[in-house]
Amino acid sequence: MTIEKIRISVGSASVLGLGLLPLFKNPPTTCYIMTFTEGHCLANCGFCPQARSSKSSIEKLSRVTWPIFSFKDFLTKLKYLPFSKRFKRICIQTLNYPENFRDLIEIINQIKIHTNTLISVAIPPMSKEKLRELKIRGVQRVGIALDGTTPEVFDKIKGKNVNGPYTWEEHFLKLNEALEVFSPGFVSTHIIIGLGETEKEVIERIVELHKLNILVSLFAFTPIKGTKFENKTQPTLLSFRKVQLGRNLIINNEKKLEDFTFNSKCEIININISKKELNTIIFDSDAFFTSGCPGCNRPFYTSKPSGPVYNYPWKLKENEMKEIYDLLYKFVN
Repeated sequence: MTIEKIRISVGSASVLGLGLLPLFKNPPTTCYIMTFTEGHCLANCGFCPQARSSKSSIEKLSRVTWPIFSFKDFLTKLKYLPFSKRFKRICIQTLNYPENFRDLIEIINQIKIHTNTLISVAIPPMSKEKLRELKIRGVQRVGIALDGTTPEVFDKIKGKNVNGPYTWEEHFLKLNEALEVFSPGFVSTHIIIGLGETEKEVIERIVELHKLNILVSLFAFTPIKGTKFENKTQPTLLSFRKVQLGRNLIINNEKKLEDFTFNSKCEIININISKKELNTIIFDSDAFFTSGCPGCNRPFYTSKPSGPVYNYPWKLKENEMKEIYDLLYKFVN
């Protein structure tokens, strides 16, 4: 075994009982780990602490801390984790560096020896041959994050405008190749809200990706000190709630672009559902939860514990349901 170190999100490490970390009040239901490399990622995404030119702590991804642990210790803790604490899924965040695929394969191989927990990987664009190898090794789901809603936003946040290695065209090509390898329904992407896109553009992109059977996850932009975008503000809670509701309706109710009405600023001003339907969605669905792979709750990944909470990692409380309804009722029939 050549892998010696691995990064583990502080919440996942807490569940595993590594070190002296206290058990989180809202523990993650997925085990989040990250490939380890000395130094920063080769990519240069303006929002990311791991970016090549970031002056942020190298222990961070979004607002979460990812301490370094012994890979061997991680595997042991994972193997002997009590049934009551077992994760629904393991998600491997893969940084961009020359040996990343070699490391990723070894991490997967070792995990498969110690547990039969489902594995997802979040990767930079990789060749079709590498995607096939991941599938053969036992990866169930693969995620390639667009992050930007449009080609223009993409270039500004992780492409040519920030001297990044990525292009919109390559990301879309690799998402389509991943569909061929992993089959529809087992490919994911992320969109970060609050980076200059309009609400209409978000809804259009979700409709497009849903037609391709790519699962779309929404995250609120989070400014992190030391990153290029540290001084940008988060999206308004109202705007985020509207696109969360829109995503849920497109994915679960097969709503189309025509079911949304926009003003001249491309803001959602009406959604074709009744107030009763809105109330049912808030009460019965996971529309306002973290929208990642099945079993993903990512507690406080983009929200401070003090609030506001953008993606809920727990079942909504009555006051939270009322707050969401009070925000959205005027935008439905």
